Amino acid sequence: MTLLELTILGIISEEPTHAYHIEKIIEERKLRDRMNIGFSTIYSTLNKMEKREWVECQYAPQKKLPSKKIYSISYQGTELLREDIKRALSLPHKQVSQFETSLSFSEILTTSELKEVLSIYEAELNRLIQAKVKEITKLKTNDPIERSLVTRPLKIWQTEKNWLKELMVQL
Repeated sequence: MTLLELTILGIISEEPTHAYHIEKIIEERKLRDRMNIGFSTIYSTLNKMEKREWVECQYAPQKKLPSKKIYSISYQGTELLREDIKRALSLPHKQVSQFETSLSFSEILTTSELKEVLSIYEAELNRLIQAKVKEITKLKTNDPIERSLVTRPLKIWQTEKNWLKELMVQL
């Protein structure tokens, strides 16, 4: 199951809904911060999931508009979602990183160019850290999962910043 399929199926598992509402939930929960989701891909992914029988559809009439297609998760979709979540939460996953790939070929740059771009990277990390700290201070939930979804990127960026400082000293 792709990350997009997991996301959409997870949203539908919470309550039957239509594609536009899925888009709104993605926006509200800032899920685009964690993945690349285009609005049109929501529709194509829903169609694939319907063909695979992961979701079921019903049509809800609307005044003076075409009927809305309401998606609900099927039994098969629920089982797949449960298994995929268990698998994803059981083991760490290697993240594909353009940064690491570029760093492995950075010998094409001069040392001063490398230090310059890594300094820019550090400044961006600092900006992200400050923004995340601000977001955390405004967070109004005590739910440990919601809180951890906000704090995890902060911890990763802080660790990366420390790693970057060590690298810069070695250069």
